[in-house]
Amino acid sequence: MRPPRRAQLTDGLIAGLIGALWTLASVPVSAQEMCGTCHPENRVSFEDSIHHAETVTCSECHGGNPESREVAAAHRGGFHSLTNRLEVPEMCATCHSDLTRMRAYNLPVDQYAIYLTSQHGKGLESGETRVAICTDCHGVHDIRRPRDPSSSTHPRHISETCGRCHGDEALMQEFGLDPNVVADYRSSIHGRMLLEEGSLAAPNCTSCHGVHGATPPGVGDIDKVCGACHEQTRRAFLEGPHYEGMTAAAVSECTSCHSNHAIQQFGIERVESLCAECHGEGSDQAVLGHKIHTLIDSASEEVAAAEELVHRADQAALEVEDPMSRVEEAKTYLTEALPAVHAVSLEPVEQLTRRAQSIAEEVEHELYSKLDRRVAKIGLVLFWFYLLMTIAVLVIFRRRLRSETEAS
Repeated sequence: MRPPRRAQLTDGLIAGLIGALWTLASVPVSAQEMCGTCHPENRVSFEDSIHHAETVTCSECHGGNPESREVAAAHRGGFHSLTNRLEVPEMCATCHSDLTRMRAYNLPVDQYAIYLTSQHGKGLESGETRVAICTDCHGVHDIRRPRDPSSSTHPRHISETCGRCHGDEALMQEFGLDPNVVADYRSSIHGRMLLEEGSLAAPNCTSCHGVHGATPPGVGDIDKVCGACHEQTRRAFLEGPHYEGMTAAAVSECTSCHSNHAIQQFGIERVESLCAECHGEGSDQAVLGHKIHTLIDSASEEVAAAEELVHRADQAALEVEDPMSRVEEAKTYLTEALPAVHAVSLEPVEQLTRRAQSIAEEVEHELYSKLDRRVAKIGLVLFWFYLLMTIAVLVIFRRRLRSETEAS
């Protein structure tokens, strides 16, 4: 006899409850927190975070009684809602400044102290809650590793993350800051390399301003920041007259010519006009700029001509491995001449361009000689071929004529 349907449902519920309790008992204690019952949206985003992967729990940040499903009881016992932005950085530092906790992850423990030296940290200490705090950049519950492509702190997302505040026109005007810096960066050579070409080697906001200690570099430090990537350019700049002159006059170094956020890649043709912008048309400095432009332009044309000749020789089945490597050497000298321009001196540029041009001319001379000899050989072969064919035709014609004569 089959049991009544009500009894079947009761047995099913009991079995399901037992199964649920068994599952709950089998998971780690950290997963038994009941916070997600009332905060499902936070639970979902938290489950994708690095904190969840490393078994950090809700109560480690918020306190309270995580085992209770009643609001009053759950929010008792040192509960922190963390809605007060002034408290957030210090709360994050309870773990991230703990050497014992961070050692296993090889993470620095001085980031909170560095943050307090930043413009953001100083603002927060003064009571300004609209400055950036940890959760503005890293997220609240959905915190991911910076190398995670979906992280808000991944290099390709940094400008977007900074832009939430620094692209807010009303907010930036209130602080006396330029609201166009993010748009300028995205249009720059750096922004295009990172965002369009996908080069993670290209600088982002934190590369120049710092990460947690974000502060604009001042006059005298800008060349150091740019020099972190552009070492040869900075070395040439320090050897030239601009360094001491700009430092003494409190004029920003690299950005005076290249801009700060809207950095563009200048061609050598801009040197003369850039010199004239500060020193005037027809000045000695503008004339020097013209000479530097002419040297590099002339060497570039010669190297390009040598490279084209190498391609022609290759198509003519000549051996071009050595000429090709020498052209690459010439191009290297030419590339080194461009940073040397920042020394604002003719001598280093002249030395490098002379080497590049000399190599290119040698390659051209050798290849033209080989090509001429090849043409001569081909011409000689054609001449002998024509001569032999002529003789053969004459012999055939003579034999035919003799045969006709004998037949008659």
